[in-house]
Amino acid sequence: MNKNHRIFYLDFIRVIAIFLVIFIHVSAIDTIKNIGTGQWQITKILNYLAHISVPVFFMISGSLLLNSKKTTSLSYTWKQRIPRVTIPFIMWSIISPIVVGIYAHSLSFKNVFSVVKTILYHPTSPTLWFMYPLIGIYILSPVIKTFVQNATTEMLVYVTAIWLVTCSLLPSLAVLLPKDMQTILELSPVASFFLVGGFTGYFILGYLLTKVKIENTNNWVLLAIFLIAGISGNYVSTAVPQIYDVNNGYYVTSIFIPIMSVAAFILLQKWGSRIKSPTTIKTFEFLSPLVFGVYLVHNLLILYVEPWFTNHVSIHGLAATFMRYIVVAILSIVIIWILNLIPGINYLLTGNSRKKK
Repeated sequence: MNKNHRIFYLDFIRVIAIFLVIFIHVSAIDTIKNIGTGQWQITKILNYLAHISVPVFFMISGSLLLNSKKTTSLSYTWKQRIPRVTIPFIMWSIISPIVVGIYAHSLSFKNVFSVVKTILYHPTSPTLWFMYPLIGIYILSPVIKTFVQNATTEMLVYVTAIWLVTCSLLPSLAVLLPKDMQTILELSPVASFFLVGGFTGYFILGYLLTKVKIENTNNWVLLAIFLIAGISGNYVSTAVPQIYDVNNGYYVTSIFIPIMSVAAFILLQKWGSRIKSPTTIKTFEFLSPLVFGVYLVHNLLILYVEPWFTNHVSIHGLAATFMRYIVVAILSIVIIWILNLIPGINYLLTGNSRKKK
């Protein structure tokens, strides 16, 4: 598989993932309204299936960074990679409370500062939680790269298996036990199994999937695994709400989401690799550099779009959800595309820079 082809299927997966992220946040309000109705059931299942997006983003990062020779360079990591994610993160961490303050008619320097000063340990906007594990993994990437380039496939499988069992399987089984027995499956923190914990497992898993042959995997089997895991996970998340973990958002602590994510990643990788249409390829290549910016801005747009639809549009249910979704997605793309055209601003707010030809 040539380099350009490989990069395209990752662009393809990245764009699909951001659309799923937007859907999670747009449909979030509909998962707590009209509970028990048919439309609520459909919305909740779709929302849960879309949760593959965050793991997929970490897997994309793993497949790219851990295959790059530059990753072992501490200079390149700290001068190029880390600033490209931390600077936009800091900028939007300041912009978010300003926008919220304007929306709530409570804008003041004191209010904004009281939110921003907590940035090191608390996101200024709920969706910015993603940046904390991402930046942490970027910082650790030279260390992880050094490990994986010297590790056999067997060793990589071993490491991801430790992660899956200790961080996902055991917590998933523990919440199914009676309350007074749940500690049976809890591991002591001093056991240090969480060295390969949290989202680091997805990062290494993304790299591992570039080292194994996926061509012979059956698409229908992968789709069945994805749907069965997704429907089962959705049911368990409703029946056993304590499976939700505030630090990992059950992206890690629910066994169903890693299973879904691996099946979906392989499926999307295969589908993306088979795309030949020049128009489709150009569309995804256009959208891919905008993905990070779209992630950073979309939740602020939901803040305004959601009440506007409630007050001005009489359509309800799934139709309303998808209408809001389309509007937020389009506005996010247009705004970031415009910001991307402005030298200096594009780097500060999207991490991109326009190079002179």
